[in-house]
Amino acid sequence: MDSSNYKIYHEDDFDARKNLEEYFSDKPEMVFKDDNMKFPIEMLTKTFTDGHITGDILIELSVSSTIHYLYAACEFFNHIIVLKANDRCMMELKRWVDERTGAFEWDHAAKHHAELEGKSDQFQDKGGKVRSSLRHVMKCDLKNDNIVDPIPLPLADCIIIAWFFEFISKNQDEFENYLRKVSKLLKPGGHFIVLAILGGTYIMMGTDKFHIFNYDEDVVKKALIAEGFVIDDCQVKKRTAVSDLMDFKGILFIAAHKENISI
Repeated sequence: MDSSNYKIYHEDDFDARKNLEEYFSDKPEMVFKDDNMKFPIEMLTKTFTDGHITGDILIELSVSSTIHYLYAACEFFNHIIVLKANDRCMMELKRWVDERTGAFEWDHAAKHHAELEGKSDQFQDKGGKVRSSLRHVMKCDLKNDNIVDPIPLPLADCIIIAWFFEFISKNQDEFENYLRKVSKLLKPGGHFIVLAILGGTYIMMGTDKFHIFNYDEDVVKKALIAEGFVIDDCQVKKRTAVSDLMDFKGILFIAAHKENISI
């Protein structure tokens, strides 16, 4: 299939539930546990427990309806605001937040996080903590300069971007533009955390191929620095999954902070 015919996450019919089952579940045949599940949880748990990233408001933007990295974040922020660019992903997340019948089960992620904390017997408390901190699930419009316009949001102490820019960006100019828009939601001196797929071009959703912007670690780092960020930590995990469902090379983790006011 010509890559120009690939579907786009926020423009086409991206099935959030299918994505969760295929790429984030606890099924024995799920080959992405280390790359998509364990690595993000471990990096974010370490980053937050180090103690220098905390505050009142956390804003999160991610593909699909993932919440597994919020198990670490909810211990350090009073209010979590989740922004979604896709209606189906927003509805699937709200199903979990409202504890509706048939909501996706995240206990495997909660268990792994609790084990890292040395509190494996308390994993069942994790979901309640995330739900009590998660105050808003809101639609964002990437076409607007202010992606949450017309709703006024307080600036965040921390923003987490997880598997997002590479799904919505068709080229480097769009990536840099979206990064600039999202960074405007951050307080001066605030922290910016990025989880990203490196070296990918597509992800399969059933018989459909969805586009992934192919970028590397240096492209992300240079774009952050250009927006006034100082990079505090950067880690790359090489791909371990063996599957034709995605064609990526690795997973990137970056923690940075905003050095100045100008954007």
